[in-house]
Amino acid sequence: MMHRKAPIALGRSGFRGLTLVYGLAHLGKSLFWYASELLLAFYLTELAGLSPHQMGLVLCAGLVVSAVIDVVVGARLGRVMPDARSAGRLQLFGAAACAAAFLAITAGVWAPIEWRFAYILTAGLAFRIAYALYDVPQNALMSLGVSDAAARNRVAATRIWFSGLAALIITAAVAPLLSAGQDDLPTYFWVTFGGSAFAVAAAAGLSIALARVEEPANRNPGFVPAARWRPSNTFWLITALMAVTSIATPLFAKTAPFFAAYVLKSPIWGGAVASGMAVGILAGQPIWPLISRRWSLAATLAVAAVIQLVGLSAIAHATTRLAETTLHTFVLAAFLFGLGNGGVGMALWAGFSAVTARQAPGYEGLAFGLFSGVAKLGLSIGAIVLSAVIGGLRHESGDAVALTAMMAGVPAGGALIGLVIACVWTQTATHRSRISP
Repeated sequence: MMHRKAPIALGRSGFRGLTLVYGLAHLGKSLFWYASELLLAFYLTELAGLSPHQMGLVLCAGLVVSAVIDVVVGARLGRVMPDARSAGRLQLFGAAACAAAFLAITAGVWAPIEWRFAYILTAGLAFRIAYALYDVPQNALMSLGVSDAAARNRVAATRIWFSGLAALIITAAVAPLLSAGQDDLPTYFWVTFGGSAFAVAAAAGLSIALARVEEPANRNPGFVPAARWRPSNTFWLITALMAVTSIATPLFAKTAPFFAAYVLKSPIWGGAVASGMAVGILAGQPIWPLISRRWSLAATLAVAAVIQLVGLSAIAHATTRLAETTLHTFVLAAFLFGLGNGGVGMALWAGFSAVTARQAPGYEGLAFGLFSGVAKLGLSIGAIVLSAVIGGLRHESGDAVALTAMMAGVPAGGALIGLVIACVWTQTATHRSRISP
């Protein structure tokens, strides 16, 4: 007996199961992302034995290549990814390739020291290319498989919630990593293997779930792709926001292991601070969709940026009074930063997906490839800055100032720019009616 297929409706109240499967697949992808963003820099220098310069080159080269690949893959996938089901199949292939490449990076610590850098650099480039095949199709589902603004906001919140869970899982490894020795490396490899297996299984589950549904929510028998796509001012505004947040915000988490080792001098404190950020991301996701129902996404962005600033200011203040500060102060400040971070992410992804769905039919792959490519160029800039700062550390009192500036000052600058963009976004929505998600 053949069962009737249900329409794709990610984010709608009657399709919570499909949205949950999407969230789990995003969790698998986010495990790779946070492992590379939160721990890879520390892993390469402290365990793999690379110099800060080599670490920066591995991260920067991989991200720059990945940015180019995202745009190329996005443009090419537009022809083979006309609907959500095809996107589901493509993200499964990307997940498998990504898992193999990341395991190769982890195994690099056993390569002979004389060619370890070349090996890890090559494996890192392979990982970034594979991640594009994984990332672009899964991101495009936010336009291909979502029917309305409310559903899109729920899917964006689901993504951020599972991203926060992935961050929490990865940050749980901060304390063990800070105190690890070479004898612990096999354990890390098998943990990486387990995470990779989960990611592939979750991607397979999403592909199967999408294969059981009919037409994407925003497609119909008369659908004709746009003959020509002209990105709007709102498109570029939100893309600029992605660039700013990609440069500034991740430096908090990337610097956290070094901040814990050289300033707090406590692996436990370092793990707690990083976990506080992740818990803040998780805690905010039931709240931000509710706020976005009452206010615009631009207003939601502004509130989230202010909360980020409060948390970062508390981190900076606590560092100046380190002898009198308790762990709870750092954890609470990190929680507030994570709470605001989740709101910024939700507004960013929901807003961009709405613009793409409305203005770029048939060009979703290219749009999301360009969006993620800009993000990775921003991350590459952050990696260069981080490697320069880490390379200049002298294990003296001045290190606290440099690391605090990296961990709190730069993200605070990004939050301030986010406030400005929120104001411009509001004006654009009010006077030009470009987007009102």
